Amino acid sequence: SSRARTSQHLLRARSLTPGPEAVMSQDPKAVAGLVADLKMLAAFETAADWREQKAMDSAYSAVSWSDAGVKAALPEYLAASASERAKVDYAFNAMVPRPPQDIDGRQAVMHTWIKARLFSYNKAYPFQFNPYAQ
Repeated sequence: SSRARTSQHLLRARSLTPGPEAVMSQDPKAVAGLVADLKMLAAFETAADWREQKAMDSAYSAVSWSDAGVKAALPEYLAASASERAKVDYAFNAMVPRPPQDIDGRQAVMHTWIKARLFSYNKAYPFQFNPYAQ
């Protein structure tokens, strides 16, 4: 029947075009790494608000500094043009609306690290922010 053919066509099209669920099944560590770094950023900021140096050090040390994918993306992110960084900055600012404070320069380093992580994700799977795009 035509419904069965349409269903088969949709399944075939989905298998050729990786959707968000396919991306997640390929690298579930991507989201976990981002969430873990965002948690450490929040912990660092909270500790900084209370001037708890040991907690700040602990949160900073727990960031994914050894992640090879982010290490590779960092110089690319820093060298990227403003237009290439725009989507990454938009995504980052949606998750972290406050700029780094002047309490400790490490907060700005953490911001840049997370942006480099997002840059690598955007490079592999371009962000789509238009709700009307299909």
